[in-house]
Amino acid sequence: MSHLIPGFEERPQQREMALLVHHALAQKQHLLVEAGTGVGKSLAYLLPVSYWCLTTGKRAIVSTYTVNLQQQLVNKDIPLVAQMLRAGADNPGTLNYALFKGRGHYLCLRKWNRVYEDTLSRLQLMQADEDDKALEMLSQVIHDGTWDGDRDRLPFHVSNRLWGELCSESMRCMSGKCPFRESCFYQRHRRYLDTSHLIVVNHALFAANLRIYDDTSGRSSILPGYEAVVFDEAHHLEAVFRDSMTFNVGHNHLRRLSDDTLRFISREPLSKLVDRQRAQLQSALAQVLALMDMALAALSPDLLYNEAAHKGNAALYPGRDKYRLEQPGSIDGRIPESLRNLSEVIADWSDLDLSDEDRFEVNALARRYMEMAQLLDNLNALEGDGESYVYWSEMEGRGRHKYVTLNGAPLEVGPYLAENLWTAVPTAVLTSATLSTGGSFDYIRRQLEIEAEEAVIDSPFDYYNQACLCIPKDKRGNQPNSPAYDDYVAEMVLDIVDLAQGRTFVLFTSKKSLEAVSDKIRDRIEEKGYPVYVQGDMPRQTLLKEFKGSGNAVLMGLDSFWEGVDIPGEALSCVVLAKLPFPVPEDPVMEARETLWRAQGLNPFTHYSLPIATLKLKQGFGRLIRSKTDRGAVVILDTRILARPYGVSILKSLPPARLTHDLSDIARAIAPAD
Repeated sequence: MSHLIPGFEERPQQREMALLVHHALAQKQHLLVEAGTGVGKSLAYLLPVSYWCLTTGKRAIVSTYTVNLQQQLVNKDIPLVAQMLRAGADNPGTLNYALFKGRGHYLCLRKWNRVYEDTLSRLQLMQADEDDKALEMLSQVIHDGTWDGDRDRLPFHVSNRLWGELCSESMRCMSGKCPFRESCFYQRHRRYLDTSHLIVVNHALFAANLRIYDDTSGRSSILPGYEAVVFDEAHHLEAVFRDSMTFNVGHNHLRRLSDDTLRFISREPLSKLVDRQRAQLQSALAQVLALMDMALAALSPDLLYNEAAHKGNAALYPGRDKYRLEQPGSIDGRIPESLRNLSEVIADWSDLDLSDEDRFEVNALARRYMEMAQLLDNLNALEGDGESYVYWSEMEGRGRHKYVTLNGAPLEVGPYLAENLWTAVPTAVLTSATLSTGGSFDYIRRQLEIEAEEAVIDSPFDYYNQACLCIPKDKRGNQPNSPAYDDYVAEMVLDIVDLAQGRTFVLFTSKKSLEAVSDKIRDRIEEKGYPVYVQGDMPRQTLLKEFKGSGNAVLMGLDSFWEGVDIPGEALSCVVLAKLPFPVPEDPVMEARETLWRAQGLNPFTHYSLPIATLKLKQGFGRLIRSKTDRGAVVILDTRILARPYGVSILKSLPPARLTHDLSDIARAIAPAD
């Protein structure tokens, strides 16, 4: 490594982690390893895993949560490891690796040909719009053979609406019967995986693969076989696996299905073959859409909360966007019945004189109606598929584009993972900068039901001399749910920004507080000469670029800025955490899980809320010190961390920075070292 990396510094912590991963692979064990910021954990697991792949001939998966880390692994870290292995005295061979994404990232050539043919005929009659221009540019890159089918690698923008018509979808894939199978972009990428030692994916794709493998009893999968998996950013695993088992259905889902149906029967040969049924079909679709809209309107969270409040069963919560559904029969039974009838009508078209491709489309459409009917039946009965589920209605979108969706999710994912993953793969390595709380892995082990070796590897950074943790002793900070708390935060941020000369992240746990505080002080901060960037003003990456470029800016953000942000140097010298990041207790999934835990004799706060807040706080703290030369201050304005008994546990989990209660220490902490 010292020969290949300019300015390389040996880190004992990195060596320790690499040996732990090597041992886990050799002994076919699972490993939980928390590696603090600066350890260099990517190389620490990539080197032993790559060497293991080459010397055993076995395959490994590396799964991440963020796209940024995927790009870092594929474009920087894995090529470096491959070079290291080739340069070593014991050269085990050439490492083959691949980045693989979900189907939705790849263009489907069969769908492309249909959409493009329709567009060409339409362009003869009218002027091209933006989507039509994008189609022309797509036609060029496809014809030139210069593009691999991945949307992310296009040199121009394609709208989500158009891409939805073009992308590969499992339900609409003809597989071996597709006339474009040999040239299929998705299958071409998929075939390359068979020659790869190391495959990089994201957690969502890995979870989808596991779900398909389980649902088909091992007959089908997205990924080829593997005998080891590394989960980086593993603190996200529970949420991602739950999302993979969550369903949602609403007006937009049914509208798209209706539009796909009408678009399909407008083309030859269906347009002639079902001409007599067209009016009847359109009427049936309009009727079921109207019924769905009526049912969803009746399940609007605002309406349900107001009804509950008037009955004395709930407080009045204006603007709440989720409501837990606990009574069976909340959906008009005519809706799933109509969907099944439509499915049967469409399925009958397969007996017509159709090509294999059109017959496949007919059967796929019929299946989609039947599956939507089944989802609504499950929701109506409040049943899951053998799991304990929670159901809720949710208001999504904004302004005139608000709409209600119906959702269902499992309460626990641990039993599913214990049965389908941990017993199936010989070695799983779970790593992150934030896996333990108070030095214990009890929380992550409980949630994922994993038995594993454990290790906490401290950061090589000198936090005591590089950073201070400031918690002002202000009584206003002990009431974070009071109406005056935003005023307190605003006043404190103004003082902190002066002391830090800008160069500050202010991180919030709610959009309402972010907007309230930014509205109060944005102009006043900018008058001091410090640019202010607020989440929502522009895309996340643009915000970060502007913040870095300014050198003295203030950025106010929500969840996505608590982690995955790497800004070394003086541009970020202070991180303000406005409130302890406890999960929202009114969330339907959280509410249902609390009920379950109490029935099991567990305290929901200590079992879940406190570990979640601790891990999140560690992530927020981790934005500050990104190199051995960084200096700065973290300020926690929520003084419950000093006043409540649980504060001791949280403080024990944070990096060992100097603790102070005096804001003036911020300026001294940021000042360059002598």
